Amino acid sequence: MRVIRVPFLACLAVALLLAGCSRPETPQEVAAAFWQAMADNDADDVVAYSTLTDDSGFDGFKRDWAGVAPSFGRVVIDGPEATVVTRLPVAGQPDAERQERMTYLVKGAEGWQVDYERTGEAILNPSPFQGLMGELNRLGDRIARNFSQSSDNVEARMDQLAQDLQTYSDDLRDRAQDAMEAFAERLQDAMKSLEDSLNDALQDNQQAPQGDRAVLQQAARNLDTRAEALDEPTAEHLAEASRAVADAGNRLASLSGETWREYQPQWESALTAIRADTRRFFERLGQER
Repeated sequence: MRVIRVPFLACLAVALLLAGCSRPETPQEVAAAFWQAMADNDADDVVAYSTLTDDSGFDGFKRDWAGVAPSFGRVVIDGPEATVVTRLPVAGQPDAERQERMTYLVKGAEGWQVDYERTGEAILNPSPFQGLMGELNRLGDRIARNFSQSSDNVEARMDQLAQDLQTYSDDLRDRAQDAMEAFAERLQDAMKSLEDSLNDALQDNQQAPQGDRAVLQQAARNLDTRAEALDEPTAEHLAEASRAVADAGNRLASLSGETWREYQPQWESALTAIRADTRRFFERLGQER
């Protein structure tokens, strides 16, 4: 999975202009072309750059996009799927702070296309809960499937989850402070349990390769720092805690040899507990919508 920082729409438009009449190829280029077509109310181009198969299905996501120029943030490419953070002005409030939504893309035989239905759902139904649950389920499936696999994708998914938490931090504070506090307490306990297991492994294996010991020491330090921050259960601290868990998963997957095999069930159990608590957290948020 690749994570890419991209410039604003104006820069993308220049890139497209310099490319002449060639079709946009990268996810960010296709997203820019798609949103330009939305701003122009050009149903034919919307069909050309999206999974919409007929212009009769073009509904503009029930909004007039004339003159709207979104800006773009991070692009995440995961095999045949991609997401582009898209910052859109609030309808009827051009001077208001922009809201972050996702433009979803899929790659087929003709290249990248905007997933029209999924992107429309993100625009029309901007509650964070459904999207975050989907990210959580995909993350959990990856962790459960193979604890020792390369964890690049796992980290990116958790990083995306953290980004979404930060994007919706105000909403989460307003709607679910109690849920956040309860979840933060459980997450803190689980992180400390994992940290204790790492420290026990270090104590019991002082002759282990120094590289492995450094990996575990850093993971334990990160978990300790981010777990302590959960004493103040903000969305930002939950996001950073999520990143610390993802980082720990990365580091544990990189360990060499058989030295740590007896501890892996403990570590997997701790990650499974975090997964279950996180799912319950989002389920509770969903109930409070």
